[in-house]
Amino acid sequence: MNIWGNDDELSLKELIIDLNNDLIENTNSITKDFSIICEEIKNHLYNTEIIAEELQRQKRAIIGHQEEVKYYINIIERYLKDKNYVNCSYPKYYKNLSSAIYHELWGLAGIAEWYEGRTCELKNSYSAHIIGENIFFLIDGKMKKMPQKISRERKAQLKRALLSNDYRVRLDNDVPDIEMITGERIKIFAENVTRKGEETIIFRKFPITDYSFEKQIKLHSYPEESLEFFKCFAKLGYNIVFTGGVGTSKTTQLATWLSYEDASLCGLIIETRPELPIKNILPDSPIISLVVNSEEKLKRIRPSIMRSDADYVVMAEARDAYAYDIALKSANIGSRRCKMTAHINSPVDFPHEFASEISRVFGGDIDDLAIRIAKSYEINIHFITLSQDKNKKRLEGIYLFNYEEENHKIEIYKLCSYVYSSDSWVFNNKITHNMMKMGKYQNQQIFSQFMVELENLSIKFPMGDEESKIIIPFYSR
Repeated sequence: MNIWGNDDELSLKELIIDLNNDLIENTNSITKDFSIICEEIKNHLYNTEIIAEELQRQKRAIIGHQEEVKYYINIIERYLKDKNYVNCSYPKYYKNLSSAIYHELWGLAGIAEWYEGRTCELKNSYSAHIIGENIFFLIDGKMKKMPQKISRERKAQLKRALLSNDYRVRLDNDVPDIEMITGERIKIFAENVTRKGEETIIFRKFPITDYSFEKQIKLHSYPEESLEFFKCFAKLGYNIVFTGGVGTSKTTQLATWLSYEDASLCGLIIETRPELPIKNILPDSPIISLVVNSEEKLKRIRPSIMRSDADYVVMAEARDAYAYDIALKSANIGSRRCKMTAHINSPVDFPHEFASEISRVFGGDIDDLAIRIAKSYEINIHFITLSQDKNKKRLEGIYLFNYEEENHKIEIYKLCSYVYSSDSWVFNNKITHNMMKMGKYQNQQIFSQFMVELENLSIKFPMGDEESKIIIPFYSR
């Protein structure tokens, strides 16, 4: 496979000598091997720079600081001009010669084309892996091995620069999480936890910038004719849990629903990493944004969180008992509009899994805790990724939880369900008494419109009798 290309754009630039803005045609350009040029430029820089300052600049460039990136590009372009290296070939997965040299020496190496989203497929790709020396991109929903490779030494350099950026990450951490300045997330599985020679770096980016139901419907994550239904739903202030496996767009869905929140209300949002685009979706809202990246820190600030005067609390990606406990207490004291995301694959079991984790750390009867959870978070919206294409996310179902006082059982209603065979959805025009009560309390007019939209969807896309039956989960029988 030919993986080399010519830098036509840069070749034109090289015809321009800008000392006196005079245009001079260069007919004596020099062709030289790409790897030799990279080595020359590296030696040139290290001969003229203080190493300590250079390492700091390199770290900032790798994580996306544009000032430092431009600094390197300018040095490279000046050197190429001085040496008259015009018609040199470079790997075609880079956009031009100067960019190729930069990424080979100090940037993201073979990951660069994914990071820059140089094709339509790569713009929509949210995952890239370095496994050993091999590089993989998620393209059209499937992982594809790329022709470029990365050497052990270059990967070690990249890893050191990524790790040294974040003071919160220990250099000896075997599975660190890192965040780029432009929002990409990186997970490293170091040599101590992988097979020999298989150290892995996983890059994730978030290509979605439009957090609206219109966008989600266009992506076919939601039913086509459900726009007004979901707009009303989001404005009614129910306490909601967004669940699903890894990579099912839970954070994107949470951001989408938050974008319809009442801008005058004060929200308290807790994240382990700052993933939610709060300034974009709630630019005029008084949002208290906390980044708590450890269980110990969450434990320490838990009492203060509970004493805040926020109108609602959002727990983005609850992973441990402390996060679950804060989410439960926030909703249990009567707060509305509380939201959270959780890695749970079985939506009907979320109260039991939630309760089990809280009981493990704080004690308490699991069944009683499950009842409190079902009463506090009455709605679970579950998402999946289609197995044949990981880029395609789907609303799998909307589950309504109701505690029946008379028989002391948790009942689950299916409001909406995804039909795999037809890639479509069906609806059930039945909600719980508590959902009706709270909807009317929040906004009678919007609730009435919500019910009209639900009835229309249920008539047009009816759920079958068997699927619309009330579910009694195993932990409540």
